[in-house]
Amino acid sequence: PLVLRSLSQSGKHKESMSRGLEILHKLNFDINFTPTPESLMKSLAATYGMVSKLGTDHLMSLCGKEVDEYVHRIIKILDAIFASCYASSSPLLPLISCVIAKFSLEHGICEESAAAFAVLGMLKIFNQGDYTGGRYFANIMNEIAQIHEKKKKSSMLFLPKLLVYLSIEIWFLPPRTISKMLLTNYQQAIRKGWIDAAMISLQTGWRFQLFGGEHLSHVYKSSEDRIRVLVKHSAYAAKCALLDSILLMELTGKEGDYFSQFEGLICSMNDLQDLAKSSSDLHLLQSSHVFNVLLHWWRGNYEAAEESSQLASMIMPASKMPTIYLIFHNFFRALTLFNLYRKHGGEERLTGGKEMVDKMEEWANISMAVFGNKLLLLKAEYSASICDEFDQTRKFYEGSIKSAQDHGNIHELALAHELLGKYELDRGCSTIANECFKKAYTYYSQWGATAIAERTLRTYSLDMNTGDTPEPQLKNQKHSRQCD
Repeated sequence: PLVLRSLSQSGKHKESMSRGLEILHKLNFDINFTPTPESLMKSLAATYGMVSKLGTDHLMSLCGKEVDEYVHRIIKILDAIFASCYASSSPLLPLISCVIAKFSLEHGICEESAAAFAVLGMLKIFNQGDYTGGRYFANIMNEIAQIHEKKKKSSMLFLPKLLVYLSIEIWFLPPRTISKMLLTNYQQAIRKGWIDAAMISLQTGWRFQLFGGEHLSHVYKSSEDRIRVLVKHSAYAAKCALLDSILLMELTGKEGDYFSQFEGLICSMNDLQDLAKSSSDLHLLQSSHVFNVLLHWWRGNYEAAEESSQLASMIMPASKMPTIYLIFHNFFRALTLFNLYRKHGGEERLTGGKEMVDKMEEWANISMAVFGNKLLLLKAEYSASICDEFDQTRKFYEGSIKSAQDHGNIHELALAHELLGKYELDRGCSTIANECFKKAYTYYSQWGATAIAERTLRTYSLDMNTGDTPEPQLKNQKHSRQCD
């Protein structure tokens, strides 16, 4: 298992999976290296059926079953292949999860079994759009963790928790809440010496702060030190953190000495993408295109944002995996398409944007607290694009603003004000538009997005010494329903 995990950390995912399967074949495990979609769905259906038939109480009783050392070794080998399957979006991921789950149901559920249940929950969402079913498996994983914590007075389930936070809880909890969970996971994992899980928890914990509207000065603080630590301990997490750092520089206008940490291996976004291609790291490649969407959006390069979005969407199945990238890609893709439709037309843009609105509505039905302001802003932009009734369009913009205020999402509060201003400007209401742009400037500044605030000032030729300037509505960065 240690060799397989080392290969995965080095980005040698194919070799890790190939060698792992060779070992399993010698132990009489018949796992097809190239499963068909039909065989995958059949295996998943059978596994879901087994778990449902047993019920939660029976499953938890299996956690108390004594598991011998041979079973532990098998599970550890399977678990070691996990990271490479996930990073490369391999079809082996669901297959390995099913094998672990079935093997555990037969021989007892040990700590190492928990990751399979986390992935089965993620796949419930990915394959079926069954968010409730996904959380059911997340709860199974959490109960396994609690039982083993009581038995050992501690837990080593840092990776399964990570999978649950990153692919299941994102539909139910806001990013800043998940960030706290991830950073707690980091602290616990690092104390126990689980470096892999600790580094990914550290990197994603800060990413969720970046995406969740945490004050950017807080995110920027010690960002170079974080990259340095990640480069030393996890090449994969370091490359992901580099994307965050590039976006952070774009938003704040602050320079950072990030590329030098890679000692000439990565000097630009193109280098990072080339490295992802050469190592077949589809998650990293897809997420790099998503970050380009965000970068081009904030620069006002909407055609380039559209092109990057198309590239991101083409990488399957990574582009459909339940991740925070999927949420923000859909959000900014829709905003980009509506913006370009109003400028240049193209029914495919309007249709594509409307598809994103429908998807956001599906997610908002799970949690309005997480997705409500995004949904209302997309509805406003769609309404503006089809020249809908003014009162209805304005109602959507104002609803998004109120929802962002209610949940402390200052970054999207600023964005909603800017887009409302552009809508009013298009209607010829320059005075109202200027007041909206001034509010956007204030809230971008309070978020810490100094470069975006200054760009707003220049783009709309604002005079902040005239008219009413809004008072900052978030007095601190706790963000918990502190807006009026």
